[in-house]
Amino acid sequence: MRRKARGIKAKQKFAFILFVFMAILTVLFGRVVYWKVAHGAEFETAAKNQQINRYDLVNAANRGSILDRNEQVLAVSTAVYNVVLDPLQLAEENDEEKTKETFTTLCEYFPDLKYEDLQYHITLNPETNKINTPTHWKYLVKGVERSVKEELEAKKLLGVYFEQTSKRSYPLKTLACHLIGFNNTWGLEGYYNDEMTGTPGRSFILYQGADKVTYQDYEAQDGNTIVTTLDYTIQQYAEQAVKETMETWPSQNVAAIVMNPNTGEIYAMAAADTFDLNDPDEPLKLETDETFRETWEAMTDEEKSEYLNSTWKNFCVSDTYEPGSVYKPLVVAAALEEGVITQNSTFYCGGKLTVADRDINCHLHSGHGTISVEEIMAQSCNPGIIQIAQKLGVEKFYKYQREFGFGEKTGIDLPGEEVGILHAESAIGPVELATSSFGQTFNCTSIQMATAFSALINGGNLVKPYLVSQIVDDDGSVIMEQSTEVVRKVISQKTSDYIRTALKATVDHGTGKKIAIPGYSIGCKTGTSEQGARDKKKWTLTHMAYFPAENPQYLVFSVIHLPEDYADGVQTTATMTKQLMENIIKYKNLEPTEATEETATLNSGKTTVTMPDYVGSSTYHVTMDLDGKGLNYKVVGTGNTITNQVPKSGTKVEVGSEVILYVAKSESDSGTVKVPDVMGKTYSEAVKTLSDAGFEVVFNGETSNSTVTAQDPKYGVSVEEGSEVTITLTKREGSDETAEEPKKTTE
Repeated sequence: MRRKARGIKAKQKFAFILFVFMAILTVLFGRVVYWKVAHGAEFETAAKNQQINRYDLVNAANRGSILDRNEQVLAVSTAVYNVVLDPLQLAEENDEEKTKETFTTLCEYFPDLKYEDLQYHITLNPETNKINTPTHWKYLVKGVERSVKEELEAKKLLGVYFEQTSKRSYPLKTLACHLIGFNNTWGLEGYYNDEMTGTPGRSFILYQGADKVTYQDYEAQDGNTIVTTLDYTIQQYAEQAVKETMETWPSQNVAAIVMNPNTGEIYAMAAADTFDLNDPDEPLKLETDETFRETWEAMTDEEKSEYLNSTWKNFCVSDTYEPGSVYKPLVVAAALEEGVITQNSTFYCGGKLTVADRDINCHLHSGHGTISVEEIMAQSCNPGIIQIAQKLGVEKFYKYQREFGFGEKTGIDLPGEEVGILHAESAIGPVELATSSFGQTFNCTSIQMATAFSALINGGNLVKPYLVSQIVDDDGSVIMEQSTEVVRKVISQKTSDYIRTALKATVDHGTGKKIAIPGYSIGCKTGTSEQGARDKKKWTLTHMAYFPAENPQYLVFSVIHLPEDYADGVQTTATMTKQLMENIIKYKNLEPTEATEETATLNSGKTTVTMPDYVGSSTYHVTMDLDGKGLNYKVVGTGNTITNQVPKSGTKVEVGSEVILYVAKSESDSGTVKVPDVMGKTYSEAVKTLSDAGFEVVFNGETSNSTVTAQDPKYGVSVEEGSEVTITLTKREGSDETAEEPKKTTE
């Protein structure tokens, strides 16, 4: 009986244990079912999102380019890549060998990265029990070129990904910097920001059903390209004239505008204080002026910001000043239009004129005597123009001032345009009328003055100035076209014809005779105006010129604003105005409009070359061709395939001009090195430069007191490392130093 009882108890114990075990399983199963039913979708979504987050990339769209009228690139965006590390993936894989390969390779390609810093990202933090950087997306390097990205991709590094983005660059650096702008805020970059901004693309995982996964890619749509009215070559001429004038006569600013007075197209707009669009926060004077560098370093952040904003501002549209005597022809035109004077009217200048309680002087203190309407403009006679304004009267004077566009924006497609300051009609008394007649006591911008003057000589139409002629989409279709817009008719064709012709006298024998160019018919009006408080003796000098005078195609407006140590007759805008016109005449090969024995002088000894299309050609053949044409060149990049050129094909350039060649490597260029420029160097300097670059040197000529006058292959050509470079040495005259004695002709 005891054995039987023991057996029953054992069975009961086993049954109890089994029951407990089954109960536990039932509870666990029940919990699993509960979590599956109640939270299954949530957990599944979270799991999918984790995977999606590891593959959800935004592909940046390239911003639209900015081109000149000849399709020369002024601003361009290119695809670059951000290097991304996935620390969580590396930690999960826990493969020491692959992790070491990843970190070592990244440090080789990007010296700024430190191995220990990369290791830190995947090191376990004992306090959190997680790695120090628990993320799938850690930026390491930004803005990597495509070639580097492709090389790294080929290595299939664990935990390394790439995000496509876009880099804005300005190949001509400072050229037209105030017009082009930057940061999607200044200049054309700001005004046409919406048009140039593209639509980003995206790559991500899409789940279809419970377990079907597809990868979705939506390509980025690049922004639209804007084609400007600017002429790259004329812009260069304008900036050169501004720069040289600023160096000769330091001033608060120097500026120049070149436009078509008939259409409103802006060919060039330049001002001093240029900056590199690729690095606008760094003033250019930091590189050349040690005193300025010290001043800059002592500035507060607020002072630096104020300085930079002043530099970035476009003087021609954002700064106002009293225009001075360039305004006088507008008063004459208004008086002729209203019939209060005729072309044959005469006036008397005794050297000054008393208006109300004050005397207003003429610049010729002895007076002009009896003076005609044409001569009032040619000789810039103050008493004469005051008498014309008095005949016109305040009401009509104010009416035409507004009709010519003063006191309102021109509507030019640039941000930051100022309106200027005018007297209210009710505030114009006898003195205000007199001083306003010769461009004093009211303010305007340079673009307002140039636009108003254009109406004087184009038949009487106030045209809206503009900088962008077309907007072109990514497919090359024109989606917006801008052409001449006549704002209003201001004066008649008859009055305009008279003013346009009469102002030739200013160049023939008046105040503008210094800008005369033999064989070319030019009209002009000069100006010298006081600024601000008259006891401060601050001045602005101007020259408004146009040519050919019979049918003007170019209007050139030059400004020297607040020159230092001004002395009458010393500083002048004549030099820069004439230089700019001469360069345009040469560049455009304009035929003389007047017969003269000196007609050929302007073009004598000057040869122009029409630029071929070098894009796609080899650097070797292109450099040979440029040498043959007498053109200098600079090579940007490494490789033997031309990808871009400045100036563009079809552009006419003078012999001796510099051509910029942008190159890239093709498949056949792998392992090649660009040959450095050793022209003009001594034998020792050339050998060191070439040897450091990995080339062997072969020389012809004497090494003593000689310089390199030829090299083959030429500078910029990419050849295999270790190749021979032959240099030709020519002895310098008048030198008798001891010769270097090389041991061999190949080093």
